Amino acid sequence: MMKKLFYPIILSLIVFSCSDNKIVISSEYIINENWSKGNEKGGGNSIRINKMKLKVDSNFKLSSNPENLEFIEYLKEDSLIQWFANVKIKEDSYRGKKIYFNRDNGFTWLNDFENKRSSIIGALDRKSWYKFSNLVSYPFYIYIYVDSANIIHRFDVNSSNY
Repeated sequence: MMKKLFYPIILSLIVFSCSDNKIVISSEYIINENWSKGNEKGGGNSIRINKMKLKVDSNFKLSSNPENLEFIEYLKEDSLIQWFANVKIKEDSYRGKKIYFNRDNGFTWLNDFENKRSSIIGALDRKSWYKFSNLVSYPFYIYIYVDSANIIHRFDVNSSNY
């Protein structure tokens, strides 16, 4: 009897541990189900958004399916536009909670370069690249390109496999 229960329990634990909480990014908000109420106290619910720009000598054009994430070598951080926040919400759960860029969410965004604080950073610009980091506890980046039709092109980079 115990043996019959052992394998389904182990299989369930493996499936549960391998399932990732979703991270959804639009030009106006982010949903990050890796954030939690328990992480608020330790600053674990953080986000860094860096606007990226093409290097001056780059002729790179976005294709719908860049191979081997080659576009990263053509991008560099735009030091003027970089926002950081420790996310805290009033609701009981982060599951499905939208954190807006163009609305006040009840916490402060910081721009280290300009030493500026703001409750609103504005929607992501069209025809622009962004790098999102600090979304999970391991080195993971999400590169976003917002095209002229406001469609998001997303490229996930786990730095251990880059």
